[in-house]
Amino acid sequence: MSGAGLFLCIPVVLWLFGASVGSPESFAAFQSIAGMLPVKVILAGLLWAFVHHFCAGIRFLLLDLHVGIEKEAARKSAGVVLAVSIPLTLILWGVLL
Repeated sequence: MSGAGLFLCIPVVLWLFGASVGSPESFAAFQSIAGMLPVKVILAGLLWAFVHHFCAGIRFLLLDLHVGIEKEAARKSAGVVLAVSIPLTLILWGVLL
């Protein structure tokens, strides 16, 4: 998912979370919808996109500070971003959902 896709999903997710705290009935409805497998897959994808984007942002901040700007170091840091974002997503998935 691109940064634009992630950005466009934020209002929908915020609306869903806002609607879920309106009443106990709306929270129960939100829980039943969020429990569906396709919705869980979408939420996992959104969570991974956010975590990956966050980790890549840290990488680019370091590149802006001229840390790891050599070609080989930059390639390794890109792999580290991917390798770190997946376990972080799984940890957050376990904590949040």
